[in-house]
Amino acid sequence: MHSKQVELCLNFCCELGRQLIRNGAEIYRVEESANRMLAAYGYQEAEVFAVPSCIIMSIHYGERNYTKSVRVKTSANNLDKLDRLNALCRRVCAETPEIGTALAELKAIVGRPAYPVWLSYFGHGCVAAFFTLFWGGHFLDAMIAFLCGLIVKAAVGYMARLNANVFFINVCASMLLVMVPVALTYAGCTGIHTDKIIIGAIMLLVPGIAITNVMRDVIIGDFMTAISKLAEVLIVAMAIAVGIAIPFGLARALFGGI
Repeated sequence: MHSKQVELCLNFCCELGRQLIRNGAEIYRVEESANRMLAAYGYQEAEVFAVPSCIIMSIHYGERNYTKSVRVKTSANNLDKLDRLNALCRRVCAETPEIGTALAELKAIVGRPAYPVWLSYFGHGCVAAFFTLFWGGHFLDAMIAFLCGLIVKAAVGYMARLNANVFFINVCASMLLVMVPVALTYAGCTGIHTDKIIIGAIMLLVPGIAITNVMRDVIIGDFMTAISKLAEVLIVAMAIAVGIAIPFGLARALFGGI
């Protein structure tokens, strides 16, 4: 009976940790949350090791060691789910409900519908438009950037459904968003600032949260996580640069410089 209880607790904590990472939680938060929950259920002799792609938990109970590892294949930033998952962690630590009850709450949070599609598109468009205005663009530039934001959302969503990796997702998205202002410029549309439009729209792809987390991990000495996330940041940056360069290079080769 005790063995089954330990395994249930281990399964619950591993799944909650995986969902935290998948929705954008920092690695230190995942390890701390898991340790606190295990301690709340009476398992003081426990170890938690997490990196962006994997979680390993071990509990020493009685004369046995119970260990489980889970793979984290994808991650995104969903602050609504992340807030609910953090609230569940705090409730588990404060009230220690039955594992079955806590697991049911976790499944309910994971199963919550994502943001409406139209809201996601609208948000992407607004972010691109307002960043274009922030960098000095005009109203017309912002409207074009709004369209570019919609293209980014469509491209990222389509590539994600194809299970493409982060490099190709960012290459395709940045390449498609650049085509609109470049095409308008070569078509003779005057009064637009191509650079402001591209910079504003490209902010949708810049991994700002990941860069911040890298710096924090370096400061606290978690170099393994920092190196892993830094590699991802550099790959994304390279993908964005390649995606922007392709339309410009093709346009100059076919039509010459502006």
